[in-house]
Amino acid sequence: MATIMTNYLMPKRPDHGLEQTCDSAFSVTSRMAWLERQVKKRRSRQALLELSDDLLKDIGRSRLEANREARRWFAD
Repeated sequence: MATIMTNYLMPKRPDHGLEQTCDSAFSVTSRMAWLERQVKKRRSRQALLELSDDLLKDIGRSRLEANREARRWFAD
């Protein structure tokens, strides 16, 4: 009985294994950093509401400006 050996040609695929992992990790890391910056901005804008009118005047802001700033979208 004879054995027939056949070689199948598989299409070559680019080896993206490690690159995709690194890109994905970088993407998640950069998105998390962006989100952290936006949260810090939001907190500082909200902190303006807690300042007295005298303190706002010291930093050159009015109560109206503080209210407008606090209402801004966090990613703005």
